[in-house]
Amino acid sequence: MEKVYKDKLEDIVALLNDPDETVLIKEVKEKLENLLSLVNNPEKTEIEKQENNKKLEKVIELVHNAMANPDIELEYCIPEVATTSETCDVSGDPYIEMKYAAGGTHVMKQKLPLKQHYLNKTPEDISNLVTFYIEQFIEEIDSVENGAQ
Repeated sequence: MEKVYKDKLEDIVALLNDPDETVLIKEVKEKLENLLSLVNNPEKTEIEKQENNKKLEKVIELVHNAMANPDIELEYCIPEVATTSETCDVSGDPYIEMKYAAGGTHVMKQKLPLKQHYLNKTPEDISNLVTFYIEQFIEEIDSVENGAQ
């Protein structure tokens, strides 16, 4: 429960500190009201958690269907939804670990955390974001392995 409160407060702080964002008092007030409603109504947190789990199940399905690269392996560490990693760290945010066999010689790894603010998006948007990050990860490694083209 405390993690949820912390995440909500971090969203507010991030909004206030973002130099590229025009912060409207209305937005800050809305986020604070959401936080207060969670404090006053803890059942809402459980309902939100269940909705997020359903959303993440859909994201996993969409990402799995979108990935056709045999050189990339995805391990999911999303408690109560999908945990395929043997060394899943459940203390933090859920994440997807990407493993890419660069040139078939060695494996590069990177974790993609699924932060709370991602969960405000639709499953399709999250899936598109995840596949974009995977493509960027592959491109970065290939450019280092093969040199700049």
